[in-house]
Amino acid sequence: MERRDFIKGAAIAGAATAASTLAAPAIATGKRELKMVMTWPKNSPGLGTSAQRIADRITMLSGGRLTVKLYGAGELVPAFQ
Repeated sequence: MERRDFIKGAAIAGAATAASTLAAPAIATGKRELKMVMTWPKNSPGLGTSAQRIADRITMLSGGRLTVKLYGAGELVPAFQ
């Protein structure tokens, strides 16, 4: 019985050591910023304001881990490209 107890104890100790030395994924530890590009002006009624609400909602629901930066037509790339 001592042999079985030794093997069981060694297995538990080995699993605990392996679990504590694993690195956390990079995406789980930091904050991310996403870019959202629209083909219409940023403050246009309806389309522009709803896109800003979606960006704000993503930030709120992710607890601040994801931030969406909104770009209107022509700010980052020309429209329809």
